[in-house]
Amino acid sequence: MCRGIKLTDHSGMEKRIEFPHPKAALPIQSVEGQIKWLRWGNNLEEKEGGFFIGGWARQISLEQGKWDKLKPETVDLVADEFLSRDLERNPHWIDIPAGHAIKGIIATHHDERRVYVITTEPPEEYAWMNDRWPLIAPIESHSASSN
Repeated sequence: MCRGIKLTDHSGMEKRIEFPHPKAALPIQSVEGQIKWLRWGNNLEEKEGGFFIGGWARQISLEQGKWDKLKPETVDLVADEFLSRDLERNPHWIDIPAGHAIKGIIATHHDERRVYVITTEPPEEYAWMNDRWPLIAPIESHSASSN
């Protein structure tokens, strides 16, 4: 499971973002090549508002249409590494291969937009750590395309 991300910005400053920090936001690669920040999911303190609680969207639930009411748009999340925790909650920072990105969705409720990390089955070598893993795939030339 992706509990956080780490990236180095254009100025060389390292940033770490972890969920469920109330102000957690994730960097999205826009079609124009710019980075835009969107609030990450819906933390447990926010019970209402139309968004699913949590910061993750199972790939299977997207395929089954469970997110359709939130008009999901697939995006590439900008990150160098992501944070996963094992069953004892020990942190493990996992490198994201060059030319790849964590896949996410932008969910929209009324005029508000949030980003969720798409999760799938973990690779075999990490199955001991968690039963959900961020979907990592090659960076698309046109991010923010509709499903």
